[in-house]
Amino acid sequence: MSVQKLMLKVSPRVQGAADELHVAAILESEGVNDRIAREEYGHKDVFALAAEVYKRMPEPTPPATKDAPKPAREWSLRIVAHGPLYVLPSAVYPAVLMSLGGSAMVIGLVIATAIGWVWGMGMSSVAYQLLGHGRPNAAARMLRWLGLAGLVLGAGVGVLLAGLLEGGDVGLVVFVVAQMGYQLACGVLFFYHREARLAMLMLPVVIIGMVHIISGYPANLVLPAVIAGASSAALVLAAATLATFKKPEQADPRTPAARSEVVLAAVRSACYGALCAAILLFTDARFVAAEFDLAIAVAPLVLGMGAVEWRAHRFVASSSAELHRQRSPEKFRQEVWRLFLHELVLCLMIVGGLGVTLMFVLRSFDALTIHGAILINAHMVLGGAFFVGFVLMRHERFTWLLGCLAVIVAANITAVTFLADLLAPHGEVSILLFSGIALLLVFLVAVRRGIGRVHLYR
Repeated sequence: MSVQKLMLKVSPRVQGAADELHVAAILESEGVNDRIAREEYGHKDVFALAAEVYKRMPEPTPPATKDAPKPAREWSLRIVAHGPLYVLPSAVYPAVLMSLGGSAMVIGLVIATAIGWVWGMGMSSVAYQLLGHGRPNAAARMLRWLGLAGLVLGAGVGVLLAGLLEGGDVGLVVFVVAQMGYQLACGVLFFYHREARLAMLMLPVVIIGMVHIISGYPANLVLPAVIAGASSAALVLAAATLATFKKPEQADPRTPAARSEVVLAAVRSACYGALCAAILLFTDARFVAAEFDLAIAVAPLVLGMGAVEWRAHRFVASSSAELHRQRSPEKFRQEVWRLFLHELVLCLMIVGGLGVTLMFVLRSFDALTIHGAILINAHMVLGGAFFVGFVLMRHERFTWLLGCLAVIVAANITAVTFLADLLAPHGEVSILLFSGIALLLVFLVAVRRGIGRVHLYR
């Protein structure tokens, strides 16, 4: 096919193109890749073909630089707070542990966290997809119904565990529902930017939980702490439900959203959440009731996940702004790669700073072991991998993202199952560290391969 025929095909779309990068984005969205540019049009890549198309345009529009959007520069406290807000219920975990017993509580916590993680990612994906289609009312309804379904699922899981586990009773069912309900409610309140309200509702739990811990876990504070935890979880659920009933400024359009697209995005997000939960919980669940440094090793990652999400948003915003500044495709590739590495380093520094601080505190109390240090470092590396995963999700590289993650998770589970005993004691921690490094490297390869595709940043 000649370039002239291509011009006729894409002419309605490229007439308003501001520059060669804009044309390249349009060509990529039409399915033209580097191979097609070489084999069908005789140009070395999409950018060279776009330059030719742009040159043949009758009256190219001058580049618009004055009104180019700029990335936000302020510290997004709301997003950064997501990580700490998720861990607030842990203040009463010791009281719950004393009330339910170690084995039942640990199993309930792990299963509720995993299911809540997966269900919450799918639920949030549906809501954001509907909001992106201009349907805020439908998003609110789906949050309510999916949230209710999640609670029913949590209750069913709790009843099943209570029947299977020794010492399981109604308290375990309440704990599973409360844990899962809190995770789902957090997602709803984050969706509606109600982070401050969530923090206020959880403040009594944090206070009584810390008093219980600092006082040396007295038995007379167990019941008040557990009651406070259950009450706050109920209040958070109520706040999340009320948030979905707030009338949006715009009405939903009459044309329905593409259901297949919404469902596909939700399935992808749920699968990603399931794989992330698997690589973390398969190892961390073994240490919930172990030595203190091993039990708390996940804290830097959880506390830093909001910052990881924040830096991913900053990278996408900065890259979009860079697209308005650059006119050379090669220069754009170089600058976006530099921006990506800059944000990745910052992300690792944030999570790493939290990890180093934790190790310093543990060391000062003579509570840090070599295995605890390795496990903390493993979570620091996973923080970087999750940052790259956020970027790949924004770039819609789901095949690579889910495929590579599934392979790493399978390798991790296999290695822990058959090799951990050879690396005893606690061989799982070294395996998780190597798994995190492998995951980070393969994700980096995926990002590097697609970093210069300009349609990803428009």
